[in-house]
Amino acid sequence: MRPDGYPEQNPRAAWRVYEGEAVIVSPEDSTLHTLNPVGTLIWEAADGRTAMEAIVARVCEAFEVDQGKAERDAAAFVDQLCRRGLLTVLDAPRPT
Repeated sequence: MRPDGYPEQNPRAAWRVYEGEAVIVSPEDSTLHTLNPVGTLIWEAADGRTAMEAIVARVCEAFEVDQGKAERDAAAFVDQLCRRGLLTVLDAPRPT
């Protein structure tokens, strides 16, 4: 996961936020995924226009976490969601 990538949600994934935690249904197999508040922040910011480094900055601000740890954890989380088909990481921001 490159720090200059732009994560984007799979538009076919159904999701809602309940009490600060996102619940996502995988479009391919209807698997249910529940995200903690940090994962939910990353998921909601994954609009294809926000750079990963900006998302990490939001995580650091919202949860008072060390930037290095936030970068590593966020990259691992995004990679995991990419493997599950829930996110794609774009090389350039999606045009608005």
